[in-house]
Amino acid sequence: MKTSTRFIPALCPLLFLLLSSLHSQYVEAQLPTADLRQLRPFAAPAGKTVDVSIIGSNLDDASELRFSHPGITAKPVMLPADEFHPAPRPQGSRFEVSVSADVPPGIYEARVVSYFGLSTARPFVVAEADSREIAETGNHATRESAMPVEVNSVISGDVPSRGIDWYQLKVKAGERILVELLAQRIDSRLDGQIIVYDSEGREITRNRDWFGRDSFVEILSQQDATYYLAISDILYRGGSEHFYRLEISNRPHIDFIYPPAGKPGSTQTYTIYGRNLPGGSYGKSAELNGHKLQSVEVEITLPDVAGPTGSFQPGKPRQGLLDGFDFQLGNSNRIKIGYATAPVTQEQAHLDRQNVSIPTEIAGRFDQPNDEDQFVFRAKKGKTYWIEAIADRMACQVDPLLIVQQLTRSPAGEVSVKTVTENDDLASYFSPHNKNAINLDTNDAAVSFVAEQDGEYLVTIVNQFGGGSAKDLYRLAIREPKPDFHLIATTERPLPTNRTGYSVTPLLRRGANWGVRIVAPRQDGFTGDIVVTAENLPNGVTAQPLTLSGKTDHGILILSADESAKTWAGEIQIKGTAQINGQPVMKEAHFASLIWGHIFADAIRVRSRLTTSMPLAVNQHETAPVIISPAEDKELTVELNQKLEIPIKLTGSGNRTGNLTIEPHELFGIQRNPPTVNIGEKDTEGKLVIDFRPNGNFKAEPGRYQFALLGVGVTQYRQNLPASQAAKAELERLEKLVAQLKADVESSKADAAKTKAASDKLARAEKLVEQAARTAKSAEAKSAPANTKFAAWSKLITVNVVEPAKKK
Repeated sequence: MKTSTRFIPALCPLLFLLLSSLHSQYVEAQLPTADLRQLRPFAAPAGKTVDVSIIGSNLDDASELRFSHPGITAKPVMLPADEFHPAPRPQGSRFEVSVSADVPPGIYEARVVSYFGLSTARPFVVAEADSREIAETGNHATRESAMPVEVNSVISGDVPSRGIDWYQLKVKAGERILVELLAQRIDSRLDGQIIVYDSEGREITRNRDWFGRDSFVEILSQQDATYYLAISDILYRGGSEHFYRLEISNRPHIDFIYPPAGKPGSTQTYTIYGRNLPGGSYGKSAELNGHKLQSVEVEITLPDVAGPTGSFQPGKPRQGLLDGFDFQLGNSNRIKIGYATAPVTQEQAHLDRQNVSIPTEIAGRFDQPNDEDQFVFRAKKGKTYWIEAIADRMACQVDPLLIVQQLTRSPAGEVSVKTVTENDDLASYFSPHNKNAINLDTNDAAVSFVAEQDGEYLVTIVNQFGGGSAKDLYRLAIREPKPDFHLIATTERPLPTNRTGYSVTPLLRRGANWGVRIVAPRQDGFTGDIVVTAENLPNGVTAQPLTLSGKTDHGILILSADESAKTWAGEIQIKGTAQINGQPVMKEAHFASLIWGHIFADAIRVRSRLTTSMPLAVNQHETAPVIISPAEDKELTVELNQKLEIPIKLTGSGNRTGNLTIEPHELFGIQRNPPTVNIGEKDTEGKLVIDFRPNGNFKAEPGRYQFALLGVGVTQYRQNLPASQAAKAELERLEKLVAQLKADVESSKADAAKTKAASDKLARAEKLVEQAARTAKSAEAKSAPANTKFAAWSKLITVNVVEPAKKK
């Protein structure tokens, strides 16, 4: 399906605001933030310049288009000066994007700077300088009308609703052609599939999920032949948000690397498996989906430390947290080699039970369906051991189950088996209260146990998906505790309704607070304090440090703007520090975001990923609708099984309508149904009561915790009042110009030629006035006071939960 960007005309900026605002009505009215939904086009070769249109909501006064690589720059497309506009002015929705010749091919991110801050991020693909980039053209919805394409070309297109895009491809005998669909990895809604047919209409091959939801097929013909490629969504959804890149090539392609990990700083030989590999052979006899893979052995030296966190990570957030080194063979795709936590031992597939020495990290694979592997190690009495499986985080189609059993030998040599522990998933960060839709979970597993006696222990690892293939790899670490942690920061729309979730970029209005959810997956039972701070904040913005104490692994970091904060848009850093084995350890947070706003339904799979930076914006033209504070700024204490009363005070603009509902937010242990208090429209005080008796909704236990108060209410909000004022000023300017032109017509009546010229100019000006009047009227209506939902946070509150006093 061909999608044209011509439907975005060369509008003046004010008219673009109106079109942009229509899109925002798809979600319930809330205080607006900038949401970039698409770039058109979304790719360019290195060394080229392209005209890019931005599509989204609340992109009013779009002034910049920023990219995550400094070699990708953009400047607004300008409307030329004319007889009524003495200076050029931004067109409003288009940018001239230039990609420097030295920008490496890959996926980067773009954000728009607008009145409502820094937008959500969208991928922008930089192709190789000689990439043959083709936009789909014409109607090719049937095999008979298939669009001809060539090997070593890239087609950009959209799948139509209830339709199929067809392509015709001619291949040469013996040529190994790889067809890859990029959709999920570039934030498309498309859940794509590729089906390949021969010239007689027979299906040759098909694929759905290869790289996440993206598809990949191989074509290898014994003779010159013509094939037909059918591209569609698996549920035949479609439209402009179901876009894709279809790459057809005979380039090198890496399927996987074995072993999948190595010690940082080490040099060892790795086997690269793939297709069209330089120097590759078929000696290892591996195959995938009936296609034999080539292999080549390469000596690789891994860096001493993990690389920067800012590279694009298209997979699930926990996949992006896995430390490693991106390897590329020639101009192949990139594959991550992980950083092992212990010396690597390779699985010996011919052994039923393999003896290993610890600490170790076993590199294994599930070769066959329903495969399970077993490893035996010796443990010492009283020592703690951790066993961790890594597979889902490597984007492998594996759901590992771990079982640990103690082996005891009788004097007669008989072996008895006793199950010690088992696990099939790491701790979940899913929120039962539906406040957080971002998926921070993983299918990977980890267990720990204390050895009851010296002896042998058996570890069994099973793939619960039941599948098996050469690329179903896993890493199995067996070690004594190695405490550590990671850090993830997330934000999403704070007002979920009807199980909806929407991506959002933090936007601070003057006097406001914004809550950033912090998740800290702890490794190997680490229970030390993690102090979370924010850096690179603009003037007028502060962040009180958040302490995650004991086993607390999530909380809320509050960013606060004072009344002097100026408009700003940029990137900040969030860091966590802890003492581990007497040494300070610092981790920079990765930022995770939902990809699309959606209603939770069976037809929609919730998608989230890491972004390359942590965005923040400040708007000096708007103020917080309400400021929530505890009546006293002090640390609180409560006994377990008792109630804590928190007096609350409200200040703000006075534009609030109806009740303000306040609850504790990110108080560790609350599972669902948090306590609330309603504060009336005219009231400025209230009292929140939290019952610290453990129950099914609140797993209260002693400890030191920090949380915030979250208030949800309705305010009389005026959206982008400066735009309305600017539209009114422009109308007044043009009206004065028309008045002057009318006078010019009257004064030129003695000269027919001058009269005609003046009259023609007046007619053109009057048309502009009509358009400006419509724009001003719409802008005024848009900025009129309207009931709008909002969320507001307090600053952090600290509570110490102590054991009940002993009865005398």
